[in-house]
Amino acid sequence: MRETGPALLGIAKAAARLAATALLAASLLAPATTFAAEATLAEAGESKMPVVISPKASPATRAVADELARFLGKISGATFEVSEGDGTQGIVLGTIGQFPDPSLDKPLEIRGFDGREAFVIRTEPRRVRLIGATETGASHAAFAVLESLGVRRFFQAPEWEVVPSLPTLKVALDLDDRPAILARRIWYGYSLFEHEPTSRPVQDYAAWMRHNRMAQSFTINCGHAWQSVIAEEKEAFEGHPERLALVNGKRQGEQFCVSDPAVREAIVRWSLRFLEQNPTADMVSVEPSDGDGQCECENCRKLGTVSDRVFGLANEVAREVAKKHPGKLVGLYAYNEHSEPPAFELEPNVYVQLTAGFIRGRYTLDELIDLWPQKAESLGFYEYFSVWLWDFDRLPGGRAADIGYLRKQIPRYAKAGATSVDCESGDNWGPHGRGYYIASKLLWNPDADVGSLLADFYDKAFGPAAEPMRRYYERIDPGNKPLMSEHLLAQAFRDVEEASRLAADQTDVQARLDHVKQYLRYVHLRWLADRETDKAKKKELTLAALTHSYRTRYSYMNHWEAIRQSWTRQAAQEFEEPSWAFNDTSVPDKPWRVDTPVTHEETEAAFQEGLVYFQIDPIDERSFSTELVPVNLKGAGAPAESVQSYQGGVKYALYSQGEPLKVTVVTGTIAWYRDRAPARWSVTDAEEKRLAGDRLPLDGEPHVIEVPVPKAGLYWFEFDDSSAGWQIKVEPGRRVVVPLQRDHGFMHAGWMQPMHFYVPKGTKELQYYWSGGPHWVLGPDGTKLREVEASGSFVKIPVPDGADGRTWRFERLALGHLWFFNAPNYLAGSPEALLLPKDLAEADGFVEGAPNE
Repeated sequence: MRETGPALLGIAKAAARLAATALLAASLLAPATTFAAEATLAEAGESKMPVVISPKASPATRAVADELARFLGKISGATFEVSEGDGTQGIVLGTIGQFPDPSLDKPLEIRGFDGREAFVIRTEPRRVRLIGATETGASHAAFAVLESLGVRRFFQAPEWEVVPSLPTLKVALDLDDRPAILARRIWYGYSLFEHEPTSRPVQDYAAWMRHNRMAQSFTINCGHAWQSVIAEEKEAFEGHPERLALVNGKRQGEQFCVSDPAVREAIVRWSLRFLEQNPTADMVSVEPSDGDGQCECENCRKLGTVSDRVFGLANEVAREVAKKHPGKLVGLYAYNEHSEPPAFELEPNVYVQLTAGFIRGRYTLDELIDLWPQKAESLGFYEYFSVWLWDFDRLPGGRAADIGYLRKQIPRYAKAGATSVDCESGDNWGPHGRGYYIASKLLWNPDADVGSLLADFYDKAFGPAAEPMRRYYERIDPGNKPLMSEHLLAQAFRDVEEASRLAADQTDVQARLDHVKQYLRYVHLRWLADRETDKAKKKELTLAALTHSYRTRYSYMNHWEAIRQSWTRQAAQEFEEPSWAFNDTSVPDKPWRVDTPVTHEETEAAFQEGLVYFQIDPIDERSFSTELVPVNLKGAGAPAESVQSYQGGVKYALYSQGEPLKVTVVTGTIAWYRDRAPARWSVTDAEEKRLAGDRLPLDGEPHVIEVPVPKAGLYWFEFDDSSAGWQIKVEPGRRVVVPLQRDHGFMHAGWMQPMHFYVPKGTKELQYYWSGGPHWVLGPDGTKLREVEASGSFVKIPVPDGADGRTWRFERLALGHLWFFNAPNYLAGSPEALLLPKDLAEADGFVEGAPNE
C-alpha cells in the first residue's frame, strides 16, 4: 500500500473499531467497567474533589471544565470548584500533553486523523482522569462521565436536557474510546435562523453537539468548487471561453474543458493557494460546479467517462498537493454525472464522499457502496436525513425518522470503510429528533444497541409517560408503514394525551410534551391548509401555520429558517401578498412575525382542538393468504390487455398454465432520466426462487421479455426502472394483477385503464385507505357508487345488496397509495385477469374451472 498521512484514514475503519469499546455497553447505561476503582465525587450534597485543569488549558477546555462543574453541581446539589493543578488528584480534565502518562499513550495514539477525538477515563479513590488526545477528546471524556451519571441532551432545545438528582455521586470507569466514523455531521440545509456565536440557536446546537460527541477528527471539504476557480483565476478564464465546457456547440457555464492544459494548471494553482491561505484546513475541494454540462469536445471525450475526467483531474491536483502540502487531502463528491468510480485507482490523498442521492450511471447506490472502496482509500458518505422540499416537516418525515433505516445504513457505511458521514438535515426535531439522537450514537459506534438507546430515551425523556410516547414515535415511524390519515393522527394525539395525564405532576416532562404538542399543531394546520380548496380559508390557515412556526421557533420542532426562506415566498406568491415573503424589505413587520412565545395554555388549547378534529375511524381489517389462484367469474371471457405506466418499481403477479410468461416493457419513458442505472427485471416462482432476470437500457424503446416456466402456477415479475419511468403491457388472455403495498404507494402516469378488484361475500362496507388524486368507484353493474375526493383518508362505501362476492372497478384512477382493509389487495385490467387469495376463493365458493354463482 502507498502510505502517506491521509492513507492512514484507511486504517481508521479497522483501528477505530477495535479501539472503541461501546460506550457504557453501547447503550450508555452500564454504570462501570469490571475492574475500575470507585471514586466519590459528592456525598450528602457536599463536593469531595474539584475539577482540575492545567495552567496551560485553552479557553475551550476551561469552558468545558466550568460546564462539567455546573452539571455535577446540578446532579448532587454540591458546589464544584474549578482549579489549576498538576493532575495528581481531583477530577482531572485535559490532554495527554498537559497530563503525561506513558500508560495512556497507546489508547490515545493519533494515527493520521484517527485518534484526534480519542479519550480515556480512569477512576481512582482520590482521582478521576478525563484525558483526551486533544482538547476535543477531553471534552468527550467530560460528557461521557456525565452520560454515565444519567445526564442527557436528547434534542437541541434545553427542555430536552435531563439531569438526575444524586446527592451522593460515585463513578467507577476504566474506559478507552474513540469514534468509529471520524467526521460526523448532522447539519441543516438553510442553516440556523440566527448566526451570531452568542445567539440562542447557535448555543443550543453547540450544546447538543457537545453532549452527544458530534465532532470531526478532520474537516470535510467536498463542496462544489469549479465555479470558484473560474471566478478567482481570472487571468486563466477571462477572455478564454475555450476553457469552459462545450455543451450543445457553445462554450459557457461553470464547468471546465478539463482537457485544456491551462485549465488543469489553473485548478492546481488555485488548490495550492487555498491550502497556503488556509493552513488549518485538512482538505481542498476540486468538486465540479453543481448541475450538468460536462464538456462534449473531442479531446475531453478521449479522456474517458465523466468520472475518468473528474477524478483524473483530482489525481493530478492530489499529486501536487502531496508534494507541497503533505498530509492534506483533495476532496470531492461521487455525485451526479461522476457517481461511478473511474477506471483507475485514486491517489491516497483523494477523499471521496459518495452521495446517497442524485446518482447517475450504471449502478445503484448499493452497488456503488461496494465498488468505491476498490478505487478509493479515503472514503465517506453524504446522506439526506431531511430536505425541506421533500418532507416539509410533515409526518411521517424523512430518513432520519426511520429508525430501521438508520440501524441498517449507518453500519453499512461503516462496513464500507467510511471515515466521514455528512447528514443533510433540518432543524426540525418534531418529526426527526428521535432519529437525530439515535444517529449521533450510531455514528460514534455503529454497533450500538439501538433498542437500549430507545428505551433509555423514552424512560428519561418522559418518565411515567414512557409507554404512550414509545407508541407515539413507533406509530409515526416511516419504517413501520404508517398510513398517514386522520385516523393515524387521532391515535398519535391520544398517545400524547395519555402521556400528559401520566406525567401531570412532572414539569420537565410536561415541557417536552408541550414541544411535541406544538409540533402537532403545525401538523394540524398544515393538514388543513394542504386540503383546503377555498383560497381565502387556505390563506388564513397558511398564515396561522407560518405564525405558529415563528412563535415556536426556539423549540426547534420545525425548521423555521427553511419555512422562512421557502414557504413565506411561496405563500406570498400564491396569495398575492408580497409582504409575507422574508426577502420583501418594503414591509419589515411581517404578519407572521409575532414575537410572543406560545404559552402552555395556548399549546393545550390548540392540542384540544386537534383531539376534537382528528377522530378515531374504526376499521374491520381482514387478512388473506398470499397464495394466489385463478378463478372463473360468471359470464367471464378472456382477460383483456393490461397496460400501465409508472415511475418507480412495481411487482406484478402472473399466472401461467404452463406457457412462457410474456410481458413488454418500455424503459426510460422520462427521457431526462435515461442516464441513470439500467432498469432491472426478475422473475421468481411462488416460493420466490429466481428463474430469470437481466438489465435493460433506458432507451425509451419496447423490450419483449419472455421467460419459460417449469410448470403451471403463480409467478412474480418485478421491475425496477431506476425512477426513469416505464410502461408494461401484458397481452390479452393472460391473468395478471398488481399487488398493492401497505407501506407505500405508486406513481402512475395519468389515469389507468379501468382497474378491477374483488369484494368478498358478506362484505357490508368496503373499506380502504387512499392517498392520491380523485377517482371513481363503480359497482359490479357499472353504477357509480362514490366520487372520492379526499386524500390521506379512510374511504368507506356501503355495499349494495347483491354487490358482494363480485368484482368492482376504479375509473379515472392514477394509482397512488391504496390499501384495502377488507378486500384482497390486487388490481387487474379486467375481471377475467384477476387472481384471488386461495383461502378467499375457497371460502367464497370458487371452483377452478367452473363459474362462481
